[in-house]
Amino acid sequence: YNEYKSYLRMSTKKGSKNWEMLKSSIAAEANKAGGNADKAAAQSRKRKRRAKPSLVKLQAKKDEVGTPQPTITESSARRRFIIPQTEIASNITQRLAIDCEMVGSGKEGKENQLARVSIVNVHGKAVYDKIVKPREHVVDYRTEITGIDETTIAQHGQPFKLVQKEVAAILKDKIVIGHDVKHDFDVLGFSHPKHLIRDTSKYKPFKELAKGNKPSLKRLCVEILQENIQEGAHNSVEDARSALLLYKKYRPVWERNLKKKFNKSLKEQSNS
Repeated sequence: YNEYKSYLRMSTKKGSKNWEMLKSSIAAEANKAGGNADKAAAQSRKRKRRAKPSLVKLQAKKDEVGTPQPTITESSARRRFIIPQTEIASNITQRLAIDCEMVGSGKEGKENQLARVSIVNVHGKAVYDKIVKPREHVVDYRTEITGIDETTIAQHGQPFKLVQKEVAAILKDKIVIGHDVKHDFDVLGFSHPKHLIRDTSKYKPFKELAKGNKPSLKRLCVEILQENIQEGAHNSVEDARSALLLYKKYRPVWERNLKKKFNKSLKEQSNS
């Protein structure tokens, strides 16, 4: 700039050769500066576009009811039946849905034995899915319903005590969603606090569809979600997700009614 000022003082006439050279030089420098600014702005926009997907993923992890995360496929679950502990820990949410598959033992195979347990997080992602070695001799594998046979258990079965311990640790202090979950906890061999259970078979608006009786999960999915499930052998991951979707559809009203019921109970206790 100082050189330009000196150069300008040397030329007093606008029409002189020096004046024309100066104008050309200034215009060239201005164009160069403008081009650099445009290039820097374009690079900045490109960096922001690259950063945007990671920000979306981060927000989805923070918000339980946000955009669903990718889910594990059933084919991969059938190949492994084991999800790494690090993956389990990183995907646990405060609300979890569970479903179990059971085989039969005892007289005529009528006693339930745990054969598979699946847990999905609030986004529908499978965080736990294991085949279990039944504690008693199996009389009926119920393969047409469970999709499990003797070979499946022999190849993939995990010790009952191990699975029981792992599932109890995952569900501790969590809101557990499921369909007729009493049977699931019966075969798991432990209970869960009643106020932390959301059972789609006992939710009053759902029971009204079955005239006060317990509705089947299949019927609820058809009438409320307009989806068909359990066509053939049951899939415990799919069933857990279905119960989760039913809960999430009615979650605001469901939780509000529970809160009112809880507050009413507290008021009655304080008056007594």
